[in-house]
Amino acid sequence: MQQTCLASAAKKKSLKDLSKLFQSLSSPFFFFLLFIIYLKKNLLIVKIEDTHKKALEEDPSVFDYDGVYDEMKQKIAQPKTLDRQKRESKYIKTLMGKAEERKRQHDVIFEKNLAKERIKDDHLFADKDKFVTAAYKRKLAEQEKWMEEERLRELREEKEDVTKKSDLSDFYFNLGKNVALGAKDLLAKKQEKQDKQTEYKKPDNKVADETSARNDALTDSKFALDSSSVKEAHQKETSPPRSSEPLDPEPVSNKPISGTSTEGKNPAEQPSANQPNPDHHKRNQDALAAAKERFLARKKAKQL
Repeated sequence: MQQTCLASAAKKKSLKDLSKLFQSLSSPFFFFLLFIIYLKKNLLIVKIEDTHKKALEEDPSVFDYDGVYDEMKQKIAQPKTLDRQKRESKYIKTLMGKAEERKRQHDVIFEKNLAKERIKDDHLFADKDKFVTAAYKRKLAEQEKWMEEERLRELREEKEDVTKKSDLSDFYFNLGKNVALGAKDLLAKKQEKQDKQTEYKKPDNKVADETSARNDALTDSKFALDSSSVKEAHQKETSPPRSSEPLDPEPVSNKPISGTSTEGKNPAEQPSANQPNPDHHKRNQDALAAAKERFLARKKAKQL
């Protein structure tokens, strides 16, 4: 009896809750909330459609995933294949080089032993002709070249051996070339300074060429004058000494000395020793022109 009373009370309570719920749903505020949610949903859909249309206008294949799938996979796999191609063994090159070096050493030793054996048997085949093929000659030349390179390499290694150095001069000398310590920046700065100096010196190149040509001409003219003076001195030394009095003096004429003699000349008309000789200046100008031509020819040859 008591259980039936409890069950009926629970039913009545649930009915009351349902009636309250229906009353709240039938209220205008609930309809207003539903209307706002519906508007927001419609606005979101419209926005998505607009972005979809813009993307299609920019690239029609933007949503074609199946069409670009293979290309995407190829792009992903391409760096791996390139990385595999670039990867090489770290020591294989040095090992192959050492193997080639040992092979050449064995060939040289074999050729030396063969030459010794051949020298022992030379007396047996002295009257026979000897033939050497071109390939064998080429092989011997390559062996001689390789032996010379090895000799130079050993000399260089012996010279650069740190254990045989008595001071740290080479260490400090190479320190300036170390890129890790900023040697590259120093080289770049030096190059910039040299470029600036060349830019400043470019306008003065013409003047420098003219001065160098003038100096060459002066040296050439001086050399020509010196050579002429040496020739004159040599001629004076080789020529026999002249007597102070002539052997057959000419008879002196009784005619009076005319005013054209040197003693009666006007001192202004006599050529003074201080006045320059025009022929001498002409020779200097010719020598200057010739030296200038030689300088221009040398400069043109250097440029070529």
